[in-house]
Amino acid sequence: MTDLPKKKLRPFNGVKTTEKFVAFVDILGFGRQILNDFQNTLKIYTDILNSTVIKYLQKDVSLQIYSDSFLLTSEKLGPLIGMCQALQWQTLFNDCLVRGGIGFGKHIEIQKNNDFYVISQALVQAVEVEKNIKFPCVALHNNIVIPQKWWNPHVHPVERGLMFFEGIRLVSPFSIYWGESAMVRVSNLKDDYPEHSEKYDWFLRLYDAAYNNGDPLVPS
Repeated sequence: MTDLPKKKLRPFNGVKTTEKFVAFVDILGFGRQILNDFQNTLKIYTDILNSTVIKYLQKDVSLQIYSDSFLLTSEKLGPLIGMCQALQWQTLFNDCLVRGGIGFGKHIEIQKNNDFYVISQALVQAVEVEKNIKFPCVALHNNIVIPQKWWNPHVHPVERGLMFFEGIRLVSPFSIYWGESAMVRVSNLKDDYPEHSEKYDWFLRLYDAAYNNGDPLVPS
């Protein structure tokens, strides 16, 4: 039996711990897509990564892909929210919805040779939110403090990056250019996959609240 190396690994020595915002975003149903149509999955990811908005935001947001999930990291909440919005638009272009969470906390990320280490309070929070959220959205962990100015009730909900809906602080999946088309796509998905109608109905309720009910979608 070959002796194991006696030198101990100390990968975290001298590494500075920072505080980061981290989003963990799962593309719903994409695991099955990877198994059934690997080449088309690569095409979809290529289209997403070549999006002008995604490329622009990558100057402030680190983006990693793990099969059917995205891991996003940033020192700033605003660009991270923008990236989560863009991912929701781009995935829905390809008839997919997402579910995810955003956390904030101490974060270490190291790459040495072929090894990659991530130790992160923010990631643990983000995964916790993603596991517990029942609906197709990207929600924020309760520990994240949102500046009050981001909840201006006099600004139309689709002009803000965040919405408050059915008790959830979430990243808006809409914009002033992407609303009715999103609704039509989700309505068509509901017709095609009635077994998942609960999540599609939730998205359509969110659309109705944002565009038709006059609700500012801010915390009371």
